[in-house]
Amino acid sequence: MAGDFDQLRRSMPDLARLDPLSQEVRTWLDRAQQAVRGVDEAEGVIFSMYERYLLDPAEKIVASAEIVETLDRAARIDAIMRKAGMPRRPAA
Repeated sequence: MAGDFDQLRRSMPDLARLDPLSQEVRTWLDRAQQAVRGVDEAEGVIFSMYERYLLDPAEKIVASAEIVETLDRAARIDAIMRKAGMPRRPAA
């Protein structure tokens, strides 16, 4: 899963500038949210909250930064869980 997070970071669209309803952004957000929820449900809820803020022009820049932070936290949680030998959550 660590590779998934690396790939998501490399392929991340410019969330602060692009239309959050565009196909490119929606596809990326859906993949990222699935990866985050697969590691930690609470982080998935946080991701969803900031995803909704992308629709508000006044919140878009902060929301895009928070989405990156949430994705990075999920990647760190995944690495810690793998190192500790903990099983991953089943895919939803």
